[in-house]
Amino acid sequence: MPLGTFGTRFAAIVAVTALAAGSAGCGGGAATGDVDKITVVQSQFDIAITNTSGRALFDVKTEIEPAGPASHFSTIIARMENGEKRVLAHNLFSDRDSVPFSARNVKASRVTVTAKDIDGKAFRVEMPWEK
Repeated sequence: MPLGTFGTRFAAIVAVTALAAGSAGCGGGAATGDVDKITVVQSQFDIAITNTSGRALFDVKTEIEPAGPASHFSTIIARMENGEKRVLAHNLFSDRDSVPFSARNVKASRVTVTAKDIDGKAFRVEMPWEK
């Protein structure tokens, strides 16, 4: 049984290569967004957030987003000064029913940090969950 012409085989190879290259970046640990303003570092037991914006940040909300339709687990820091670092243990995050986050029970997919500076400018940093 013939496999088709060279053109169709070449197009299939290009399509498969493009799909493989596009999905290769999904599992990376690179943060996106305002990474020059807020630094996020994950470890096995906590998430460290550092304010590198040069100004105080208000309403710093950190969310652990689960894979699937479950509700997000979040915690809020009212104010962070410039250069301040906060280390947030995973059990400080809770969902809307005040159930604490547990990596044993929930498969997380992403960490999102949002904040506002003194002028009201919004910042957002997202990064994939690191196992």
